[in-house]
Amino acid sequence: MLKNNDVVVDYKMSLKTNEKMEIALRIPNSFGYVKEVKVLFNRHGETPGTQECELKYDVSKSNNEASFFTGFFSFSTPGYRTFFIQLKINNVTKYVMYNENEDEAIITNTRNHAFWKLFIYYSSLQTPDWVKGGIMYQIFVDTFCYEKVKNNTKFKIVDWNQEPKWRPDSDGIYRNNQFYGGNLRGIINKLPYIKSLNVTVIYLTPIFKSPSSNRYDIVDFEEIDEMVGTWDDLKELHEKANTLGISLIVDLVFNHSSNENKLLEYDPDMYDWEQKYTVPKYWWGYSHLVEFNKNSENYFKHLASWLDRYQNFMDGIRLDVADNLSDFVLKYIRNHFSKYLLGEVWKNAIIGDYREFLYGDELDGVMNYQFANAIYRYLRWGNYKNFKRIINEVANLYPPDALAVSPIFISSHDIPRIPNILVGDFMKESDQFENVWDMEKDNYWFEHGSFNTYKFRSWEAEHEQIPTEKKILAEKLHKLAVFLQYTLPGIPSIFAGDEAGLTGFKDPFNRKPFPWNNINEKIYHFYCMMGNFRITRRATFSDSSNFKLEYIDEDKLVYNRGNIKFIINRSDERLYISDYISGKKIFSLNEDNLFNQYILPYDAIVIE
Repeated sequence: MLKNNDVVVDYKMSLKTNEKMEIALRIPNSFGYVKEVKVLFNRHGETPGTQECELKYDVSKSNNEASFFTGFFSFSTPGYRTFFIQLKINNVTKYVMYNENEDEAIITNTRNHAFWKLFIYYSSLQTPDWVKGGIMYQIFVDTFCYEKVKNNTKFKIVDWNQEPKWRPDSDGIYRNNQFYGGNLRGIINKLPYIKSLNVTVIYLTPIFKSPSSNRYDIVDFEEIDEMVGTWDDLKELHEKANTLGISLIVDLVFNHSSNENKLLEYDPDMYDWEQKYTVPKYWWGYSHLVEFNKNSENYFKHLASWLDRYQNFMDGIRLDVADNLSDFVLKYIRNHFSKYLLGEVWKNAIIGDYREFLYGDELDGVMNYQFANAIYRYLRWGNYKNFKRIINEVANLYPPDALAVSPIFISSHDIPRIPNILVGDFMKESDQFENVWDMEKDNYWFEHGSFNTYKFRSWEAEHEQIPTEKKILAEKLHKLAVFLQYTLPGIPSIFAGDEAGLTGFKDPFNRKPFPWNNINEKIYHFYCMMGNFRITRRATFSDSSNFKLEYIDEDKLVYNRGNIKFIINRSDERLYISDYISGKKIFSLNEDNLFNQYILPYDAIVIE
C-alpha cells in the first residue's frame, strides 16, 4: 500500500440527477508513470464497474511535482453509489481507495479498502425556506404547561411537583399513565416565553386521544385528547404562533395505534395479524401497540383522510418511527401532505439502511441524532476522529436543502438530558454502541439474561441530579454542546426544559414537568444569547453547503460557515489562536475572549 497525503481525490459527494459531476485525481510524479485512469461506480449491492468514467490527463493543472487527471459524469437516477479509481502505475494495475480512519486517499494493490461515497437526489428536491436557519422547540405536551383544565379531567392529574411515576403497577407492568395535565391552552399562554428564545418552529409530541401520557398509542386519529384540548385550541395555537413568526409541527404516528383503537374492531383489515382477527401484530412486542397493515387499501384511505384534515391546523408533521414505514408509504404521505415532513430516523439517513428518505420524493429532513453522537463523543471523551468522520459524512452526503431542515437533537423525550449525557455514568464512548446514551445495554442491568427494569429505573431515580463535584464541568460542556448544536449545519432543537436546567436520564425522568417556578436563569439567558446570535445571522446558517471542517484534534476544533470561523477549546487550558485570527471577533461564550489572543478553557469564539 502506498500512502501519501499528496494523493488527492476531489469531487462533490452529493449531486442532483443529471448534474455534471467532476472527479479530479492528483498523484505525485514520484510514484511513476500513470496511465489508463478510470472511475468504476456501483450502486449498493451491485458489482463494481456497472458504470465507468475515464479520467484524462489534465495538462493545464499538471506540473513537475504532480499529475492531474479529470473526468465528468452524470446520473439520471437517484440513489447511493460508491466508486474507486483504477489505474496503471509503471504498467502495474493499482487502485485509489479511501482510508476512513485518516480521511485520505491511498493507493493499493487490491480493492479491500473503503470505496468513495456518493449520493444522487432528484433535481426537483426543494425544502421549505421557513425552516432553514431557524430554531426548533420540542414540547412534551403533558409536562410543559396547563391552563384552564377541564373539570372532567382534573381527577386524572397529579401535582405538578410530584416525582415521575417510575415504579410498576401492582401487576408488575410499567405504564405511562401518570398525567400532569399539560395542554394546548398552556402552550398558547407560554408563547411569549418561547419567542424569547428566538424559536421559529414548535414541535409538539402527539396530541390525539390516547390512554397514555406520551400519546404514541392513539385511540382516535380524528379526535384531540380531551385533556390536551380541542380543534379550536389547536387552530388558535397555530394562528397565534404564526403571528409571532413561529411555525407549528405535530408528531403523527402512522405505524401503529393503541390496542383500544376502535378501528381494530370496525376495520380489522387496517391491521397486521399474527393470527387473523384474533392475535394482532404488536410493535416491538408491546401489547398496547398494534401495527397497521401498510399494504391495506383501507390504511391508505384513512391516511389520506387524516392528512387532509391535519393540513389546515399545522405547518408540518414529524413522522414517528419513519424508518418503520416503507418507502411507498412515505411517498404516499408526501403526495398527500404538501408541507414540511420531518422523519424520525436515527441512523445515517442515506447509508444507515440504504433507504430513499432523502431522494426528494419522501421526507424533507430527518432527526439528526448522528450529529448528537459526534458532539458528545468529542466533548466528553475527545474522540475527534469519530467527530470528523460523522460530521463530514453527513454534511457532504446529505442534499444541502435536506440537511438545512434536519434538526440536531442533543436531547429529546427519547434520550437523557444534556448534563446527564455529558457527565453521567453508563454512557457509551465506544463506536460499537450505536448511541452514546445506550446506557440500558450495559451488562450491569441484566440478571439471568433478562433486563431488570426496576434496577435500572431505581438507579436513575437516585442519580438523576448532577453530583456537586461535576456541576461546573457539566455546565461548561453543556454550553459547548449547545454552541455546536447552534452553529453546525441544520437547525438546533431545544427539548423544553433544557434551557431551564432540567436533568434526568431516560423515560420518565427526562420528561419531568417544566420547572416554571425554578428556572435556572443563567442557563436560560445563555440559550437566549445563542438564539439571538443565530437569528441575527440567519442567512449564514440557512445555507448548509457553506460548512467546512478546517481542523480538529483532542483539544481544538475549527470550522467555517462561509466567511465566519468558529473555534472551540474543549481542554482545561488556555488555547492560543493567533494563527486563526484574521478578522474581527464577533461572539464568544465568555466576553473576555473577545479581547485576548487565546481562548479560555471550555470556551469558544466566532471570527468574521
